[in-house]
This record gives sequence, structure tokens and C-alpha cells, in this order.
Amino acid sequence: MNIPGLGPVEKDEESGWYISQPITINALNQQACEFLVEGYDEASETTRAAYHQAIDNFIRLQTSALQAAQEAIFAYYQDTANYRRSEKADVVSIGSAADVWQHIQFGDEALVCRRQNDEQTVYVSLECECDWEEEQGLQIVFRHGAEISKLGPFDDFMSNADVFGEASLDKVIYQSRG
Repeated sequence: MNIPGLGPVEKDEESGWYISQPITINALNQQACEFLVEGYDEASETTRAAYHQAIDNFIRLQTSALQAAQEAIFAYYQDTANYRRSEKADVVSIGSAADVWQHIQFGDEALVCRRQNDEQTVYVSLECECDWEEEQGLQIVFRHGAEISKLGPFDDFMSNADVFGEASLDKVIYQSRG
């Protein structure tokens, strides 16, 4: 099968996802990502067009989309650092929001999917490693593949509204868990 923007994809029979060949994403420091496309077979033509647009947006993503969220990423770092200090654990020292990028290793798989609430919006979720949270890492979610709509520890959710069961958190990029 071919998915526009990705070209030929292979279906993983176990998950039902389509998997692309690696594609270089300029905004991720030229990191190549495989796209994992979930729910494509069940999608209507209109929703499939939303998948195509989200994929295209993510491939063409500019670094400015990431930089717009660096304060929220820094807040996640600070919450994690404060918790680790309270537990008398080692803490990575990051002096400012602009410095967080030196401590993030972008993932090489971009999950393209919709939220579990039947919303037709398509999201791209990227699981990253980060020096301050080795266990849960950093999940960055892009609404329509174009703008960061959620970040924090990896939890598989596409929205903080879903994480906390609170609709008012739908537009909140980072919600402290503490």
C-alpha cells in the first residue's frame, strides 16, 4: 500500500499499523523517523485526508514549532528535577529553557493516530529520550502534525484532557503531575 507523503508502507499484522521507511525530519536535527500509522484502514476518506495532512505537516515541520514549547519542556524538567532532589537522587543540571535541547534525543518512530475519544483530529506522537527522566522519557505530541499540543512523560495519550480526565486541559501543553 502507498500512503501519500510516505510512499510504500508495510502492514504490521500484529498491531495493524502501517510502517514507512525512515524519512528525515529537518526540525528534529535531521533525525530519520519511521512513521507508524494507526487506524488508517478504518478511517473515512475525510479522515484519511487528515492523516495525509498531518504527515505532510510533520515532515515539513520547522524548528520554530519545537522552540515554541521549550518553556513547557523546561517546566517538565524542573518538576522532574525537584522530585529527584526530594528523593535524594542525582539530578541533571539544565540552566535555562534554551538549554533543554542539549539533553533530548529525538525518537526514530513517529506514531500517527487519532485520540481514543473518536475525535477526527490526527496527531503525531514522538517518544524521545531525555537526560533528566531516563525511565519515562519525553513524549511530544503534535496536533495535525504541525503544533505541539502535549508534552511530558511518555504515557501514550494525545492530550492532557485524556490523561487527567479533565476537558479543560485539552489546550494545555504541559500539566504538572505534582
